[in-house]
Amino acid sequence: MSENENINVEPKIGEEVTNDGKAEEKSFIEKAKESFFANGGTVKKQNTGSSGRKRNRTNRPGSNKKKAGKGNSASSGGRKPVLSMWKMLNIKVGQKLLWIDGKGTCDKTSAVVLDDFSMKLEVTYGKKKKVVDGLMRGEIFARNMKNLPCPKKPQGWDKWGIEQKGKVVSIHSIYDSLTADQLLKRRGF
Repeated sequence: MSENENINVEPKIGEEVTNDGKAEEKSFIEKAKESFFANGGTVKKQNTGSSGRKRNRTNRPGSNKKKAGKGNSASSGGRKPVLSMWKMLNIKVGQKLLWIDGKGTCDKTSAVVLDDFSMKLEVTYGKKKKVVDGLMRGEIFARNMKNLPCPKKPQGWDKWGIEQKGKVVSIHSIYDSLTADQLLKRRGF
């Protein structure tokens, strides 16, 4: 009998496997192992990292799984907080925002900051005014008044800006220039 042949001992129908059968099977396996190693057989260790199995990422050191009870705390990954109030950008109540076109600014379209603890604006187009609760809704209102096409997901912060040192700076560039720590300190909670 060769090593490659398998010996299957199956119980007959109606016959129960007893502990004696299991003990015999164990002893048979042990004898087969001994003879295999005695004849110079070796066991190669498989590379566990190359198996196609997905592993749970949370068990690895350095995983970024959010811990329970952290809430709105600063993340260690360095991701910036969501812009939720004008106070985070040091923009004061009553400050005028300008509409940025491809060529420059539009004199007919502007907005005024109404509250520094939210993103509330009063958008003006000519003589029409509307109070909105963010840059995106302000952009939608201005685009509708100007009969401009509106993108599926308007952001608003590339279309609105403030004048600093004689130059118009977009809200997005102000947000980009600040670090996550600065934004969190200005947010205040």
